[in-house]
Amino acid sequence: MFKYLFRRDTILATILVFVLIGFLSLIPINADFLDPVKLALQDFDFNDMAYSQFNKNGHTAVDTNIVIVNIEDAARPEIAAMAEAAVAQGAAAVGVDVLFNESKDSETDGILQKLYVRNDVVLAYDLVAEQKSAVKPVGFLFPFASHKGFANFVGEESGVIRYFAPAVQQQDTQYLSFPAAMAKIAYPEQFTNLLDKNREAVLINYSRTGGKFIVLEGSSLLQPTENSISLRNKIVLIGFVGKDENNIEDKHFTPFNKKSVGRSVPDMEGIFIHANIISMIRDGSYVKQVPVWMNWLLAFVLCWLHMAIFIRYDKYPLFHLAAKIGQVISAVLFVYLGLLFYYKWNIRTDVIPTFIAIILAVDVLYFYESFMAWIHNKLGIHSIFVNKPH
Repeated sequence: MFKYLFRRDTILATILVFVLIGFLSLIPINADFLDPVKLALQDFDFNDMAYSQFNKNGHTAVDTNIVIVNIEDAARPEIAAMAEAAVAQGAAAVGVDVLFNESKDSETDGILQKLYVRNDVVLAYDLVAEQKSAVKPVGFLFPFASHKGFANFVGEESGVIRYFAPAVQQQDTQYLSFPAAMAKIAYPEQFTNLLDKNREAVLINYSRTGGKFIVLEGSSLLQPTENSISLRNKIVLIGFVGKDENNIEDKHFTPFNKKSVGRSVPDMEGIFIHANIISMIRDGSYVKQVPVWMNWLLAFVLCWLHMAIFIRYDKYPLFHLAAKIGQVISAVLFVYLGLLFYYKWNIRTDVIPTFIAIILAVDVLYFYESFMAWIHNKLGIHSIFVNKPH
């Protein structure tokens, strides 16, 4: 096999695979009969299976440093009272994951304005995109809040929430995300480390499902005699938690979703996603992502090795069947290895380039062989495929 590695035909056939991949990526697919498949696969990522199928981080214990307070159907004054009660108990930081976009009445507005003037309560708001890549904060309380963070998720419009933006910089103004604003108060050193990464988007290392965070009913927080959970020095997140799994209010798709393709029901409330991000910032448990260029280099090297093997055994009678079986086995093996690195060591690789390259290799080789035979007849250029029996 090794004597075929540096043959011109092996290298050119390998390059042709990636030329084809590039060409196919430029072709828009609008066929109606492909729409169901396109919709099912538009946000598919092999690495999600580390969570949905192999229960990545399933051994992680309950996070006792973060307490979720469920507002249920509480009105604005009650929500403010919950936040005040959490502050009174000595919480390290309190975040209210409720959007107050419109003012209501002077009395209620005054209560909320007084709440958000505090240095230990974080306002959640929406950051909306405007023309020319500009962004604008939404919410009448934005000017009054001492600490605030946008609650938007990366890809929340229709996809799986895999990333979060720590901050958005617009000219001289920096808008912090909601989890980053919480970390700035409770974990200033870890917050600095987060911003030092200088990334527009950070991959979320989901450490827990919603069932592995402490959830406290807001009504019990307003009645101290019924509250047996101490909030001292804890992160307190106040927001909505649905008791019915079919209630999809403020729910999003995450890698935990058991239905990897063709998702239909969101699986996690936004407040638990924020909790996962805060936990990741606190522990510094970031995912190490293999650079894009390295993913493609790995794909090229592995495709090159496969191409050398295929050329070596091309003349054997059962080559086509054996090659197809080998392609499937290799593709599955490298997907598995990618999942293993993600599951075990938090190293995320993009195996899709390798997967596609290996799957295309044999068919590209057949085309290349025919093409080189034609070139030989026309121009006399030598190739190892010329006059090769089949």
